Parts: sequence; structure tokens; C-alpha cells
Amino acid sequence: MAVRPAQWQPGPETRVIESEGSDPDIWIVEFRDRRIDEHGTVLAVVRPEEGSWQDAVVSVPAEVAELPVAFVHWALDEARRRLDR
Repeated sequence: MAVRPAQWQPGPETRVIESEGSDPDIWIVEFRDRRIDEHGTVLAVVRPEEGSWQDAVVSVPAEVAELPVAFVHWALDEARRRLDR
């Protein structure tokens, strides 16, 4: 990880990607930050068909060894804001 966990803040390396899943009723919000993992998605929040924020789940790729708590907190707040629209 190229950033110390206590110093993590959203920046130009941080990307948020919204997309539909393979089923159009599933919505995915992906979070990428090259400072945490240079290869791609480091956390995704998936809202299932006919689900609400309370039904959403978090997915983290196995190759991501650890995430700063500040990143997780920010990502979940951002996903909730986007999925509750």
C-alpha cells in the first residue's frame, strides 16, 4: 500500500464506478484507488434485485490484503448516497 492508512483521503487516484450487474436490477458501485492496489477494484458494494441499502453486500478481492478504515468508511458512505437515490 502506497499510502499510510491514517493518511488516506479521496484523491485523483480514487475512482468510483457505477454499473448494472449481469441482471439489470443489480447495481454495483466499485471503488478503485491505485495507492491501495494498483491492479483495480479494491472494494465493491452490490445492491441486489429489488433490494435496498440494507440488502447490499460488500465484496473485496482476495488479492487486497488490507484496506484503510478511512477508505472503507468513505466508500460505504459514498455507496449509500448513490444507492439510496
